[in-house]
Amino acid sequence: MPDLDRVGAPSVEVGVTGVAVGGSRRTHASAVATAAVALGLLAFVADSVAGVAGQILRTLTSSGFAWGLAAFLAGRSAATAKRAVGGATALLVLATLLYYLLVLVVSRRWSGGTLEDGTSADLLGLRSVAIMTALWLAGSLIAGPILGKLGHIVRVGKASTSALAAGAVCGLLSGEGWQAVMLAPPWQLLTVSDPYQAEFFRGVVIGELIKIVLPIVVLAGLATAHRLWRTWHVLLTAAVPSGALSAALWYVLYAAAHSI
Repeated sequence: MPDLDRVGAPSVEVGVTGVAVGGSRRTHASAVATAAVALGLLAFVADSVAGVAGQILRTLTSSGFAWGLAAFLAGRSAATAKRAVGGATALLVLATLLYYLLVLVVSRRWSGGTLEDGTSADLLGLRSVAIMTALWLAGSLIAGPILGKLGHIVRVGKASTSALAAGAVCGLLSGEGWQAVMLAPPWQLLTVSDPYQAEFFRGVVIGELIKIVLPIVVLAGLATAHRLWRTWHVLLTAAVPSGALSAALWYVLYAAAHSI
């Protein structure tokens, strides 16, 4: 006769495993939703802060680095590659929708303007909000899966594979900063003599440096956490070309946004 204890054991184990997996999935989904709400709210609040402090705050909450890092961490915390891709993409999409919903309903920055003939410019303002929402949603659908997948690879891959993914992430996250530095070199901005412009440009320079330095800090943290320092050459080899590619993509993105 078959051993009933043995026959029953797997079903109990499978049941417990199913509960654990379901709980893990719900926990990850809750964390992604919470992060998306926090990201959208912080980016919206940062828009209302003036001066150098506002520029720094926007760099930390409403930049490609900040949102890209959030998507990467969502992927890194996921148990499976599919969940990593879905979580990172959902985080960016939800944060984008929340941010522009707040702009549309709360701040209403799109309203109140007038055209040269004195008529209302509200329709043009709404058009601008709609275009920017669509543009950043498209960016979220492209960047989310990439960053989520890289995050998962860093977590579960072999040392060389993890190093390649970590270096690529560092380059991608720093691209916006490099693009800004190339278009507006800090040594030129800091030579402005007008005191009001000097304060503004000082904030710009600080923001540019933050967008470059913090991705390097993130890379150092990943290398330490995953013991990747022995593959430093792989980290560097991946970071440099991905940074150049990211800078070029940011240039194209900003050029497209300004031409609309």
